[in-house]
Amino acid sequence: MNQLRRRTDRGRWLLAAAVIAVMGAWPAIGSAQFGGGFGNGGGGFINKDKSPSYRDIQVMPTGPAKEVIDVQIRGNRVTPRSEIEGLLRTRRGRMFDPEVLQADVHTLLDRGRFADVKTYTHEAPEGMVVIFELLEPPKIEYIRYVGNKGSRWNIFASGISDYALNKEVGLKKGESLNVYAVEEARRRIENLYQEKGFGKAEVVVLEGDKPQDRGVVFLISEGDVERVFSTKFEGNTIATDGRLKTVVQSKPGVLYYIGGKFDKRKVDEDVDRLTAYYRNLGFFRARVSRYYETGDSGKWLNVTFVIDEGPRYKVREVSFVGHEKYDTADLQSLMELNAGEYFNQDDLLRDENIIKDLYGSRGHIFADIKAETVFFEEPGYVDLVYSIKEGDVYRVGKINVHIGGDHPHTQRNVVLNRLSLRPGDIIDIRELRNSERRLKASQLFENDPAQGVAPKIVVRPPELNDVIAANSAGAAYRGQSPDGVRYMVLDVYAEPSGEVR
Repeated sequence: MNQLRRRTDRGRWLLAAAVIAVMGAWPAIGSAQFGGGFGNGGGGFINKDKSPSYRDIQVMPTGPAKEVIDVQIRGNRVTPRSEIEGLLRTRRGRMFDPEVLQADVHTLLDRGRFADVKTYTHEAPEGMVVIFELLEPPKIEYIRYVGNKGSRWNIFASGISDYALNKEVGLKKGESLNVYAVEEARRRIENLYQEKGFGKAEVVVLEGDKPQDRGVVFLISEGDVERVFSTKFEGNTIATDGRLKTVVQSKPGVLYYIGGKFDKRKVDEDVDRLTAYYRNLGFFRARVSRYYETGDSGKWLNVTFVIDEGPRYKVREVSFVGHEKYDTADLQSLMELNAGEYFNQDDLLRDENIIKDLYGSRGHIFADIKAETVFFEEPGYVDLVYSIKEGDVYRVGKINVHIGGDHPHTQRNVVLNRLSLRPGDIIDIRELRNSERRLKASQLFENDPAQGVAPKIVVRPPELNDVIAANSAGAAYRGQSPDGVRYMVLDVYAEPSGEVR
């Protein structure tokens, strides 16, 4: 029994000695990096900064949560501090949260701007000091291309020049070497070759995808330019090959050598174009695929589109919902796509516009007309339902004329004389278009739609100043009339041409 008691006492002394040893080593443990090592006691950077000593930095605050009193960012040479701070959720004035700090590390690394991110915390009496130690990747010292045969100055050279590739990659000397950006540049180069007809081109990154690299080098295997020799269609009955060739982009060039380069992405777009073409004609179950045939030289391809048209749908019934001003028979008489006819998307849109113009001619300028196709389990038939939201009736209130230029000499009456609407008139959307057309045809104003310069009429609600001015002048509109008619302002904008005096 005495021997057992002596062993127990000895074990207690050993346990106490171990606890004292751990407590004596605690300052060194407290200097460890959050999530890693730092200073002389960890596996990170060696401390060369004596203020503050990294041996005073602790991993976690003790006791209750404390406020962040300072956030220090170190190591950034290229990325602005303001950009980094905008990504962080750990900020001065907020309560310190280790999970938020770890999320900030992931956010900075996911941006690809930094090769490594280390964090440290220091618990001061006033609160927590948080330090972000950033390791930025090296700067790009050079960008090179190996294997491309193009020349900027020789239009007859095959391939793509360094100049064209530099415009495409989006990389610049002096920027941080980002492996994600390099891979994106590689993908862009391959896409460029595809667009230029090099369907078998391959691009490999020789330098720029490793941390020790100082530049970017792409190895390019261009291959031959592939051109479309013929475009064929199989399974089409409703349209001829000639008609379908006007739909697709993939077809032989002029004299075979001018244009006509093969591009897989354009072929995929052509599949979508043909599918949309057939569905606009009522072939709602149409399916389109394609295949290629390469010649012996490898420079020419035959592109064939295989079409499964499926059944063509007919209109079973046409109905209208939400209309009050016009009878169903009146609306039905205006339709061009009626029951018993094959569905046609162009006719459907035309009928929508007819209804919009009908309401727009009676002041319902914001009438909302939407056509819905309703399918049934029985294939081959579809119902058309026109949903109508008539909206309010609007009259012309004030007309403002805005003549551009430094010294406009065009009189207001010159513009007003070409308008077929006057204050108090019910707005007719068709007359607005006719008035705009007359202004454009008058040659008194600049009319170049390609440059965004053309006479235009804008309809807008009256502002408070417009209403006050109209009331003081005894104008006809004062917000909303007793019969429920509302008023709108017409703004006419035009730039005088050289012929204006």
